[in-house]
Amino acid sequence: SAAFDVHRNRRRTYDTALGRSTNNLDPFASGAWIENRIGARCNPRAMTVLFSYAFRPLFLLTTLYAVVVIPFWVAAWLGYLPLPTALGMPSWWHAHEMIFGFAGAAVGGFALTAVATWTRRPPVAGPSLVVLSSLWVVARVLFFVPSTALRAPAIVADLGYGLLLFALMTREVAAARNERNYKVLAILGLLPVANALFFVGLLRGADWTMRALLAGLWLVVLLVNLVAGRIVPGFTKNWLKLHGAGEGRAPAPMPPTFGRLDGLATWLLVAFAVLHVLDAPPRWTAIVGVTSATVMLVRLARWQGLQTIREPLLWVMHLGFLWLPIGVFLLAAAEVGLIPPTTGIHALGAGAITTMIVAVASRAALGHTSRPLQSHPLLTTSYVLITVAAVCRVASTIGPAARLLLMASAAAWLLGFACFAWRYIPILTTPQLQERRSLPLA
Repeated sequence: SAAFDVHRNRRRTYDTALGRSTNNLDPFASGAWIENRIGARCNPRAMTVLFSYAFRPLFLLTTLYAVVVIPFWVAAWLGYLPLPTALGMPSWWHAHEMIFGFAGAAVGGFALTAVATWTRRPPVAGPSLVVLSSLWVVARVLFFVPSTALRAPAIVADLGYGLLLFALMTREVAAARNERNYKVLAILGLLPVANALFFVGLLRGADWTMRALLAGLWLVVLLVNLVAGRIVPGFTKNWLKLHGAGEGRAPAPMPPTFGRLDGLATWLLVAFAVLHVLDAPPRWTAIVGVTSATVMLVRLARWQGLQTIREPLLWVMHLGFLWLPIGVFLLAAAEVGLIPPTTGIHALGAGAITTMIVAVASRAALGHTSRPLQSHPLLTTSYVLITVAAVCRVASTIGPAARLLLMASAAAWLLGFACFAWRYIPILTTPQLQERRSLPLA
């Protein structure tokens, strides 16, 4: 609308005057400004800090759940605790909770935070955010119960979270006519569908139940690919403009804008995901997988990740994306019987998804609370430990000493997220700093 265009132009002028990014693809570019405006309009008694922006409760829940769920699962898998039975096979519980629980909360936190910047609308806050978070918590608690007695309300709460998240996102995107992010809406709409299909298969004892979980995993992977394809080269380009050239050094090459290679990489990944979920002929699936992984590696190399080694907030994003072609290549190898399928699945889950979650969450929390976009020793340590956890988990599926590697992975995961929690829980639960001229976005 004309009114929206006027508001957007005024907003860009304001950003430019303060030296901020005016790139509306950056989901964290002006979050602190929006939060300040909302805070000024809302009654403080009715709007607590925790539920003033989606990244606060949902990234907090993601972090706390990560500290609990993997140590519990490994202890149960190794025989020290009872195995969870609420979702049938224990491995199904683990897969479901990592996809729709751990990753599901992070997806909600990112999507509802980013959409306020994409659309220049007030962020989702208050009662709707309380309900959304509560549905997620109820589902997680009930699925932890070692019985099927509370399965029905748990399923209702879990599906309710996905559907409410999709409804809130649809409202925001549609109100701003933000057609560019219809792709994000499509993925968010398919996630509860995959979740519902899993529950139907579980209740009916269908032989395709695991396929529904794989569909959920691939939807999160495709969202990671979509979001990373926007923010990683953009953040890298902005950072290189400021830090890439030094005394006696030539200007660093810049990541290219989105082009045919990027589109080809995305469609090849979609094709491989569909073939993998549908259990297509292994030979053709493997060929598409190897091709997809190769093109993604070329795409990643063009983003100049090696130039960002001095900035942990950036290199961790490149590392997270690197796990995507690694995971696809390992799954392609599994198609022809060289390694177990779980090797590639954990490369995508423990590697790509988890690394990108901590990378995006850490940056969002800093940007939306008016803090400098700088790493911290605890944060950098968490990046390293979570990477060690992913490497050990992948190695445990194919190498000797599987039990030892699994325990090492759980220990590194726990320590990594403990470091992350120690650093970020205070940031997520306290008011933002007084707004100041922000550092240039990386």
